Amino acid sequence: MESSQSPGNHSEAELLVDAWQRAQPELEAERLRALRQMTERESAWRFAHLLCLVKPCPLRESSGLVEQQRIFSRLRDGR
Repeated sequence: MESSQSPGNHSEAELLVDAWQRAQPELEAERLRALRQMTERESAWRFAHLLCLVKPCPLRESSGLVEQQRIFSRLRDGR
């Protein structure tokens, strides 16, 4: 049985690897453009979505700063 690969031939896998290597710089540039254009709200949603892959964690509507200050106040006052 003869092999379809000779030293001068590229296998289909090698051709696919070559294609992805050529496309990689443009794909990376597009990924960076999309990240730079993302709003704070969208990035928070995406981050929360990633965290929810581990355990449920709904996205909060607020930053949590008010709750944090309330906790710090209680700690400071010894309550």
